[in-house]
Amino acid sequence: MSGIKLSNISKSYSGIPAVRSLSLEINEGEFVTLLGPSGCGKTTTLRMIAGLEDADDGEISVGEHVFYSREKGLYVPPEKRKLGFIFQSYALWPHMTVRGNIALGLEEKKIPKKEINDIISRVLTKVQLSGLENRYPSELSGGQQQRVAVARMIAFEPEIFLMDEPLSNLDAMLRIDMRTELKRLHQELSATTVYVTHDQNEALTLSDRIAVMYDGEIRQIGTPKEIYYKPADLFVARFVGSPRINLLKGRIGSEGGKAKFFFKSKGIVLPAHTLFSSASVIAAIRPEDITISSKQVPGSFEGIVFSVLPAGSETIIYIHCCDTTITLKVNGFSSLVEDEKIWIQLPPDKMNFYDPESEQILSNY
Repeated sequence: MSGIKLSNISKSYSGIPAVRSLSLEINEGEFVTLLGPSGCGKTTTLRMIAGLEDADDGEISVGEHVFYSREKGLYVPPEKRKLGFIFQSYALWPHMTVRGNIALGLEEKKIPKKEINDIISRVLTKVQLSGLENRYPSELSGGQQQRVAVARMIAFEPEIFLMDEPLSNLDAMLRIDMRTELKRLHQELSATTVYVTHDQNEALTLSDRIAVMYDGEIRQIGTPKEIYYKPADLFVARFVGSPRINLLKGRIGSEGGKAKFFFKSKGIVLPAHTLFSSASVIAAIRPEDITISSKQVPGSFEGIVFSVLPAGSETIIYIHCCDTTITLKVNGFSSLVEDEKIWIQLPPDKMNFYDPESEQILSNY
């Protein structure tokens, strides 16, 4: 297995930048997801790694091999990169059986028939499709077709796995099942994997690290925990998390020798290590980190329940508070009803603070 290194790669279409001087290092055996909205450059980046798109500038290397370098004048065609690619459409031959779809690439490598049969048997067992080798794609469910695509990739034994929105055509339950399968396979095979998606749940559940992209750039790269709890800027904070994070305008100041976040007319005491400033800030807090009570307690804010959205395992609650709509998430079903008066508390140790101008996290708070 090998790692991947992208150094200042760029790509434009008709003069419009799609990827802007992007640099990224992916460690051997790591599962890295490129996450972002449509048009952010994530698929273009993946296709440049595969050689399906020509970069305009920069360098792409896998292990010790340079696949593309504008400066050195190097370009390795896709078929010589030994990379496995799974497309959104599965790309199975409809007139071939499961066995035929998997065997095709192996036959082109001149592998003996008995060895091909052994490989097919092994990979179908890995993806839990044993016994279905003689079926055609039209006789399989969407999830089974996706597993065939995965089996075909595994059989080819590529150095790198590249996956472009591979689960987007599946229904919600099948997506969850396939996430489980992909994560299990990655742990078994320890394959270096680059995965593209706009689905934050896929990114958070599958990845060792996530690169959040926007407008052709990486806005933050980190573990799922880092991305979720310490978003580097307001774009990442808004994009990752469902329901969306709460953003509250206020300021940091001091009162009585203590650092406080002043929101509307109240000040919330911050941890002792906080450095204080009179500058305006935006406080970000996740819906599940806000607490509620039926009675007023010190430091609480009065609010009125606007909407209650039960979803079985959790309930999303929207509250009008201090001329602001605040979102909460609680486990299970809630007994709250519309227009009910409640009090909310904003735990200061669960907040991140951002500069309103640069939208960057303030690391000294």
